[in-house]
Formats: sequence, C-alpha cells, structure tokens
Amino acid sequence: MQINVTFRRLDPSDALREYAENRLQKLNKYADGPMDVNVVLSVEKFRQTAEVVISGDGVRAAAKEEQNEMRAAIDLVSDKIYKQLKRYKEKIRSKRGSSSISEPAPSDISPSPETGKEDLGIITTKKMDAKPMAVEEAAAQFQSLNQNFMMFANAETNAINVLYWRMDGTLGLVEP
Repeated sequence: MQINVTFRRLDPSDALREYAENRLQKLNKYADGPMDVNVVLSVEKFRQTAEVVISGDGVRAAAKEEQNEMRAAIDLVSDKIYKQLKRYKEKIRSKRGSSSISEPAPSDISPSPETGKEDLGIITTKKMDAKPMAVEEAAAQFQSLNQNFMMFANAETNAINVLYWRMDGTLGLVEP
C-alpha cells in the first residue's frame, strides 16, 4: 500500500505526515493487492480539511472531513474510509460466499435405534471435509461464512481444530 500525503496552503510537517500514514496504515488489512492512498491536507481560513482517496484492485473509496484541528480531521476521515472499505469487503465476501461455497445436502437417513442417536435428539448428519490450513486463514474464511462454528485441520499440528463465535462476539479456538 502506497500512501502519498500532500499539503495545500499548509507548511509540510513530518509529524502530521507520520500521523496520517500511521492512521491509514491500519487499512492495510483490507488491501488484497496494490493500493494507492492519496491524502490531501489543506487549510482555508479556520477550516482544516483532510481528504483521502483510495484506489486500486477494483476498489475506489473517497472521504473528506473538515474540523478545527487537523488531527481530528484525519481521525474522522480515516474512520469514514475504514467503514467504506469494511462495507465493500463484506459485500464481496457475501457475494463470493453465496456462490462459491456449496454445502452438501444433509442426509435424509433416519438414525437406527441401535446407535442411540434417537435418544440424543440428533435429526440430521452432515459430513464436512477438514481442509488443512493455518489458524489465521481459517479465521478469515470463517468470518466470511454465516455459521456458528467451523472445523478445520490445523496445518501446523495436523490436528482437528474448531473455530466458534463466543458470546462476547470474539472468535474462540478449540484445540485437542
């Protein structure tokens, strides 16, 4: 991700440049490929304006914010851009998730009485392939799915792990 900071009617300041770059560097997690980030910091009378335009890899987002203080304008404009990119990524994930991930149909086989499944209340059985992947990759894939848990084979330990949503909204990992 390439960040360009331009000053208009304002003396160039390394502190402001670094602040803007650090604030926008957090957007790097939304960059799948090369992206250009153009930041324009300008002053007109008492208004201090921060404008950000992001383009690259099929993504284009722009935001502008005016405040009495430049750092506040940078904070607000980076939050706007963050929301735009997050919305775009969720939109892409939902489109990709609905068309490319096909779930196997649940089996209509009724459980036999000798297995005891009838007593446990198990209605259907679903077989899943546990694809070997890293924990970070599994977490990224799991967040794009609309499920309560995901089972995968940990590529490092070759053990079956389970990712699940905790009550506080974070991800939990079960390792044997």
